[in-house]
Amino acid sequence: MNELGPDTKVKQSGDVITREISGQLVILTPAEGTIHELDELGSFIWSLCAEPASLETITASIVAEYDVESEVAAKDLAEFLAKLLDAGAVTKQ
Repeated sequence: MNELGPDTKVKQSGDVITREISGQLVILTPAEGTIHELDELGSFIWSLCAEPASLETITASIVAEYDVESEVAAKDLAEFLAKLLDAGAVTKQ
């Protein structure tokens, strides 16, 4: 699994295809041929990764938008982004 710290910056991979289907954001990673359905929070995080953003910045945005503690948000974010990194949906900058 990819190591991620607060200063790690991530960005959407350029070869990922995104579509909104019935109000749900779906991303396709052509390299692996995998489809990922993102919930509301996942879609929010995805939008924040349009430009390079650090995990610290994304965590702060999650805490400001949702009722969650910073430590919980940071842990869950790192796990979510590690999966997206493994799938090739986001890249480290």
